[in-house]
Amino acid sequence: MAARSNEPSQGDGSIPPPPPGPGPGPPDHQASSRAGNKVFKSGPLFLSSKGIGWTSWKKRWFILTGTSLVFFRSDPSAIPQKGSEVNLTLGGIDLNNSGSVVVKADKKLLTVAFADGRDGRAFTLKAETLEDLYEWKTALENALAQAPSATLVMGQNGIFRNDQAAPVDGSTEQLKDKQPMKSMVIGRPILLALEEVDGTPSFLEKALRFMEEYGIKVEGILRQAADVDDVENRVREYEQGKTEFSPEEDPHVVADCIKYILREMPSSPVPASCCNALLEACRVDREHRVNAMRTAICETFPEPNRCLLQR
Repeated sequence: MAARSNEPSQGDGSIPPPPPGPGPGPPDHQASSRAGNKVFKSGPLFLSSKGIGWTSWKKRWFILTGTSLVFFRSDPSAIPQKGSEVNLTLGGIDLNNSGSVVVKADKKLLTVAFADGRDGRAFTLKAETLEDLYEWKTALENALAQAPSATLVMGQNGIFRNDQAAPVDGSTEQLKDKQPMKSMVIGRPILLALEEVDGTPSFLEKALRFMEEYGIKVEGILRQAADVDDVENRVREYEQGKTEFSPEEDPHVVADCIKYILREMPSSPVPASCCNALLEACRVDREHRVNAMRTAICETFPEPNRCLLQR
C-alpha cells in the first residue's frame, strides 16, 4: 500500500501482505484473461491500515484473479502521465478455496476470511456503492470457488507450491510434509514489515524495540555475526509461540534476525525509481543536497517503504 493522494476517508479495515501480482487488468468489470490467469473483476475499492502512517481509508485499484487479489495505486491499464510514479503492485493476498465472503450492506463493507490453519487471516474492504459491493461479493465468491485448494501449502513468497507430484496414496498430510510451510516472519512484504494485519507489532518491530533497549551499546552489534542456526531457531520459536523478546536473549542473534528479515523481503525496501531519485538529488550542489534528498524520499518512496526507512 503506498502513496499519498487526495482520496476519500471512510471506515476501517485492513489487507495482508503482497504476493507477486498478475499483469495489469482490464479497466472494466468484465471477466477476462491475461497470461492464462482469468480476471474476475477489477476496479476501485477502499482499504485502510492503521499504524503505518495512515488514519483513513485509501482508494486503490484492485484486480481479482483465480489465485490472488492485488491492488495498485491506480488503474494499471491507464496510460501513465509524464513524470508520474511507476504504478507498482502495492499489495495483495493469495486466494484458496477455504475463503468466505461476508458483507455489511449498511457500511458497504466486504470481509474475506480464510480458515486455513496457520495461514488463517481476514481482510476488509469498502465499496463506493451497494451495486459495487454486491458485484465484488459475487466475483470474490466465484474466484474463491475456483481458487487452489487450501490443503496446498504456500511458499515463502506467497505463491502456492503445487507443482510437486502428489503422493501415491493421495494423502494430503504427506504432501504437507514434503512442501515448505509459509513463514510467518520471513518473506513478508514491506507493507507488513512493522505491523501485523490487526495492527499489532510484527517480529521486526519487536526486534527493533529490543535492540533499542538492550542492543545499541553492545560492542560489534550489527557487525559481529551470530550463528546462523541460532538465528533460524529464534525465528522458528517465534512462529511456534515465543513472540516476545526477553532481556536475556543474545542481542547479536536478534540483530541478525533483523538483517535476515530485511534481506529476504520479496521486494527491495528502496525501489529502483527511488534509487534514481536519490542519485539525482546527490548531484545537486552541496548546499541544497540534504533538502533535495529529503524531497526525493517524500515524493518518490511509497508510504510503507518510507515508514520502514524512517523506522
